[in-house]
Amino acid sequence: MFKKKKSNYYFDSFPELSHYSIRCGEMILDYMKNYDPKRLWEIKQSVHEIEHEADDKKKEVSAKLLEEFMPPIESVDIIELLAMIDDITDAVEEISLKLYLYNYETLPPDTVEFMEMTVEGMKKVEEAFKVFPSFLEKEIMEPKIQDVLLFESASDAKYIDDVASLYRKEMDQTERHKAETMYSLIENVGDKCHDVVKYIETIIYKNL
Repeated sequence: MFKKKKSNYYFDSFPELSHYSIRCGEMILDYMKNYDPKRLWEIKQSVHEIEHEADDKKKEVSAKLLEEFMPPIESVDIIELLAMIDDITDAVEEISLKLYLYNYETLPPDTVEFMEMTVEGMKKVEEAFKVFPSFLEKEIMEPKIQDVLLFESASDAKYIDDVASLYRKEMDQTERHKAETMYSLIENVGDKCHDVVKYIETIIYKNL
């Protein structure tokens, strides 16, 4: 009974940590839908507070791992997954930071749509972690992994289309740079989601 509780702690912590990135993303998305450049500092700070909560939770899980006798998967894999989930949250926070630093007066075209896609993609990562306790059951785990990979592929395609459109019309160079930067920041979140599920695949292969 004790060992089962210890194992469940890690499996429960992964989706919980993933949800912090969703909270950050939903906060930024809601702000983008009601865009007001006067609130850039406020949003940056609010997102940072959530990211700080995520860091505290990650430290808690890491500290518990130091005392763990028999974790459900290898300790090195737990540490790597914690770092990768943290990378997603950090990538989302970077969006709010750059909005503030570059002082976006308006959002580039399609930014809201791209962010909506990305929030849904992060939710797919969370869903993958919810079934992660069954990671050796291919029929359960594989569809969740594929959902994330399909999202990341769509994110890449949208990034290419949006950036290409910037160079097919006349516009201010600074505004083009800011728009391309924003698209890159959002697309980077998709890349981090991809990295997480590919590492889950590595864990599956190691435990076959």
